[in-house]
Amino acid sequence: MRSIVVLLFIIFLSSVRGQTTQLPNYSCSENNVSIQFTLSSSAHSASNPTSSCSLQQCNVNSTTNNNSCRSSSTPCFDYRTINNISYCAPGILCSILERCDNITQTCSSNNSICIINSCCSSQAVCLPFLVTQMCNTGWFSTGNMTNARASHTASVLSNGKVLVTGGIGNASFFLNSAELYDPSTSTWTTTSSMTNARYFHTASVLSNGKLLVTGGFNSNSGALNGAELYDSSTSTWTTTGNMANGRYIHTASVLLNGKVLVTGGMNSNIGILNSAELYDPSTGTWTTTNNMTNARYFHTASVLSNGKVLITGGLNSNIGILNSAELYDPSTGTWTTTGNMTNARSDHTASVLSNGKLLVTGGSNGNYLNSAELYDSSTGIWTTTGNMTNTRDAHTASVLSNGNVLVTGGFNGNITLNSAELYDSSIGSWTTTSKMNNARYDHTASVLSNGKVLVTGGRVSNFDCLNSAELY
Repeated sequence: MRSIVVLLFIIFLSSVRGQTTQLPNYSCSENNVSIQFTLSSSAHSASNPTSSCSLQQCNVNSTTNNNSCRSSSTPCFDYRTINNISYCAPGILCSILERCDNITQTCSSNNSICIINSCCSSQAVCLPFLVTQMCNTGWFSTGNMTNARASHTASVLSNGKVLVTGGIGNASFFLNSAELYDPSTSTWTTTSSMTNARYFHTASVLSNGKLLVTGGFNSNSGALNGAELYDSSTSTWTTTGNMANGRYIHTASVLLNGKVLVTGGMNSNIGILNSAELYDPSTGTWTTTNNMTNARYFHTASVLSNGKVLITGGLNSNIGILNSAELYDPSTGTWTTTGNMTNARSDHTASVLSNGKLLVTGGSNGNYLNSAELYDSSTGIWTTTGNMTNTRDAHTASVLSNGNVLVTGGFNGNITLNSAELYDSSIGSWTTTSKMNNARYDHTASVLSNGKVLVTGGRVSNFDCLNSAELY
């Protein structure tokens, strides 16, 4: 829990008929942060009558987004960076804002972003990230990553930070870089790079706190069989044992016994794989285990409450898009088939709900899907549940602290989506929520320890990757 921080923004004074009066104070508390400031109709960062400067107000709906740090009397304004990225925040007295570096257009503090369109002066000013939370619209921008990237990974480490690894950047440049997001400051810092550039890889947080990265693809080596470990205590990568097969667009699941199960994927020479392997963190070695019934990639793998791993859907070169599902039992190392989904699907999501059931959403099977299904591990049976509003694949699904599932973005065959929807498992229905600032697919979504969801990167189109990040 963060200690309470009090931010005294400004005490504005206004002259009314020759009398000096203090304008009304406004304060609120959200996520254990107390924020206090005073509204003003005088000149500030978003309005200066002398220079005829006035910023456009943001479209903020406090009721819809249940934001306790909003009131109808709190105007929020659209601030812009040199890259035309929007940040929504109140008007702030210019005299307390730091000036940006004239040459680099950056701020000395990692807790601020350089804004070029304020009404303070011709010089750009630094807007504190925390004040943007005053105008939280459900989604709000946070610091940008150093590199634009898609088909990367994002993992919440034991220290609460988020480690982003690899992916593909603009101009189809494969990345080995890694970055850390600190939720306490809303800032990114670069950390040491992986040995190998890779995308469509996996990243798994082990019980010892280290992060295991496996496989992936790059233009020099094709499908990779290499694996690496990140140690957050030293910020360094070390190589570990190689998998038997190079693979990408595969899955990796941390089992209850601490081992990691890798399944399926694509191999540049062999084709689509049905093989599975186990990584033992205590020895740093891989062993093969029994093969799946079906070769598949673009599938999902989920560790159920009973410790078994459920594989769903995916793409198979002989059969096409799969509706089949199979279970791996770590105690015996064997696979058994279970009930088929109603719809064949690939590039979908699978989420283990608080009630133990598994929710599968969207994907594609020649058509883009808005359907959702529930798997009951006690019966091995699938049942359909409410449909999403939008068809989508290459989206994300995150189980929130309240048990709801947040689905974000994706692609529907025509456009890249910025829409988001919430699934309520208690009633089996979906509701739309506020839209992301950026449409994106092949992005990541991570549930932070404070309950917020961090979305990073992704694609707008095949050749346009994003470095932006936003919080829900």
